[in-house]
Amino acid sequence: MNVDVDALFRERQKRFFEEVVRYSAYIANGGLLFVMLFMMGLLSLYYRSLVDLIPVWFPVPYFLAFVIATVVTQSRHRTFLLEADLLFLTPVETKMSSYFQKTQRYNFFVQSIGLFLVLLLFSPLYELGLSGTSGQLWFYWCVPFVLKGWNIYSSWICLRLPDKKRESQYALARFAFTFFVLAWVFGEGRLLTYQGIPYAGIICIGIVIWFHARLHAIKKKHSLQWYRLLDVEKSLRSRFYRIVNQFKDVPWLQNEVKPRPWLVPITRLVSYGQANAAKLLVLRTFIRSGGYAGLYFRLILLSTFLILVLPNLYAKLIIGLLFLLMSAIQLKGLSSHHKKRNMYSLLPINDQQHKHAFTWIRRVLLTTQGTVSLLIILLF
Repeated sequence: MNVDVDALFRERQKRFFEEVVRYSAYIANGGLLFVMLFMMGLLSLYYRSLVDLIPVWFPVPYFLAFVIATVVTQSRHRTFLLEADLLFLTPVETKMSSYFQKTQRYNFFVQSIGLFLVLLLFSPLYELGLSGTSGQLWFYWCVPFVLKGWNIYSSWICLRLPDKKRESQYALARFAFTFFVLAWVFGEGRLLTYQGIPYAGIICIGIVIWFHARLHAIKKKHSLQWYRLLDVEKSLRSRFYRIVNQFKDVPWLQNEVKPRPWLVPITRLVSYGQANAAKLLVLRTFIRSGGYAGLYFRLILLSTFLILVLPNLYAKLIIGLLFLLMSAIQLKGLSSHHKKRNMYSLLPINDQQHKHAFTWIRRVLLTTQGTVSLLIILLF
């Protein structure tokens, strides 16, 4: 079977871009973009004063190395694969190298945008903590992108491993190597340097030699794991659809159910019975389905951190209100979560009970978040 892999990549990339643009319009119209821009403008006013609050003893180079290494090491591989490809493309796997090379270049370009924004965010901190010569600034802006390319390539090879535990071990090794290189560069060569001997550089050379030897062995021993690649692609698409689902219903969204046993005891606060069936359903949906609970708690933690570091009372209040608005926006998806799955036909729940349950849980969650933010503002 003859397959024009270059044309296939262009067609799938175009289709994905059209989908992103179409759904991005819904996100922009939802008000979240305005909230984010307003928050970024507010934080930019206090950014320099926050940087000045950092004590002298704080290890700025190694903190930056840890944060940037975390961003650099995370290498997600979008391949635009579909389930039908398991049938039609696996017979021509030997001809797919050009296709997957293009996906790697695409992933490097897209992820480099996020890396650039992180570097831009921390550049004043870097210039404050170090001498900030032009040569050092070149290293700051160039080395992370080189490491990002290496991480994307090496993580792509590691996707051939059938054992996910081994893949995690290699990811930890990639992080260690990336951190040592960045800490050595940002620290102007002072990391693990004793009597003029750069032990950090020696460790990095040892790690990269060992790693490339292992990559060569993996590539020689294992072929592409098509099911693994498809799972990664489906996970990335589901993550995007979950974000869009907060603003526009996505009928084909497949929500991942997570156990979260540490949150399940909360459901015991609602008495079990037919009258509370809608409340229990919505509460369990919030806890276990998709990213509702995870995003909610992350917003609380981030707002708490910003409230603690901002010096102005009015800025603290505005941040608390903005994060409260963001939580209200992301909770909108709960109202229509089960409607397109016909869940109500299995339970004694009508539309009125569902609306009441959604209003109840939204009021409880927003009140809880608002109370936490207000307490932090009053106490600190």
